[in-house]
Amino acid sequence: MVGVSVAILFGILIFGLIPKDFHFSNGVNWIKDQAGIRFSKYGIAYTHPFIELVEGEISEPNSFSIEIALKPESYDEKGFNFILALHSGENSHQLLMGQYLSWIILMNGDDYDHKRRTKRIAVNTASPSPTARFVTITTGKEGTQVYLNGQRVRTKKNLTLKIPNGRKARLMIGNSTNGRNSWQGDVYGLAFYGYTLTAQDAARHFNRWFQGQNFSFAKKDKPFVLYFFDEKEGLRALDHSGGNHHLEIPSKMQILEREILSPTWSLFKLNRSFIKDFVLNLVGFIPFGFILSATLFKFGGTFEKNNVLITVVLCFTLSLIIEILQAWIPSRSSHMLDLILNTLGAFMGTIIYRFFFVRIHRKRGMKAGD
Repeated sequence: MVGVSVAILFGILIFGLIPKDFHFSNGVNWIKDQAGIRFSKYGIAYTHPFIELVEGEISEPNSFSIEIALKPESYDEKGFNFILALHSGENSHQLLMGQYLSWIILMNGDDYDHKRRTKRIAVNTASPSPTARFVTITTGKEGTQVYLNGQRVRTKKNLTLKIPNGRKARLMIGNSTNGRNSWQGDVYGLAFYGYTLTAQDAARHFNRWFQGQNFSFAKKDKPFVLYFFDEKEGLRALDHSGGNHHLEIPSKMQILEREILSPTWSLFKLNRSFIKDFVLNLVGFIPFGFILSATLFKFGGTFEKNNVLITVVLCFTLSLIIEILQAWIPSRSSHMLDLILNTLGAFMGTIIYRFFFVRIHRKRGMKAGD
C-alpha cells in the first residue's frame, strides 16, 4: 500500500507541476532584418515603475496618445491576449491594449470577456493574413479615437481612457503581470505622448514610419516614452525619449505579480475546458484519498480512529503546496476552486474506502470469531 501511495503521489506532483509547453526562457527575440522585437508564447518585456515620474509631462488630465507598429502572429489565438498594458498593481485600474482573435481592444480594467460591459473601444483588423499595422490611439476631452495606418477607423466620444498612477505603475508589452495572457507577434516601435495627436499627426507619423520603417521620426514630437527597437541584441530596449524608462527583456520569463489561489468565482465559465478541469481536479484525488486512507488504516491506533480527518488534511496540504508552486509557472494557474475540488476528491476517496472495505474487513473478522 505504501508503494502505491508513493506512486500516486509522484503522479499527482508531475501532473500538477509539470509546465505546459513552457521551458522557462523568455519568449522575446530581436528581429534581425529590421527594427523590432518578436514575441512568442510566454514572453514579456517591461519597465520598472515610472508613471509618477511623467505625470507632469501630460498636458491635460487623461489626455494622451499611443502609437505602435505591430504585426500579430495570427488571428486564431484564443482568449484575451495583452499587446501592452500600463499596470499600477491592480488589474481594475490598468490601461490595456489587447487582442481577441482579429480585434484590437483598448480599455481600462480587467473586464476581458466584457461581461460587465465596461466601456472600451475595439477595431477589427482582419485580413487574409496578418499584416503590419501602424496603430494610433488618442484620448482626451473629445473622447477616444483609433487610427489604422494613418486613417481614423473608430471614434467613441463617451470614452476617455486613463493612465493609472501610483508607485507601482509600469509598462508591459506582450503579456500580463501574471504571465498568462501571452500575445504573439512583432512590435516595430512604440511611443507615448502626453497630449492628443491630431488626425494630421496620425497620417504624417504613419507616412514617416512607412518610409523609414523605424520610429526615429517621433523624437521631435517629444513623447514621454519612445522605443525604436533597433538594438538587435541585449537584454534591454532603450527609451529614446530621454526619460530613461528602458524596457527590460530578461533571458528568463518573469512573473511580475504572482496570483495565488485566485477567487473561485472567476472560473465559472461553463465550457469544455472548465468542465474538463473540474472533473480532473475532483476525480484525480479520489484514488489518492482511497489509497492513502487504506495505508493509514493499516497503521492502526490514531491513524485508524481519525482516518478520514488525517487523510483529508494531508491531501489538502498537498494540494495547497501544488497550488502555491503553480503561481511561479506561467503556463499553470493557481485557483481556489482547484484546492476545493482536490480536497473534496480526497474526502470522497476515503469515504469510499471506509464504507465499502472497512465493513468487509469487519464482517470477515466477525466470521473468524464465530
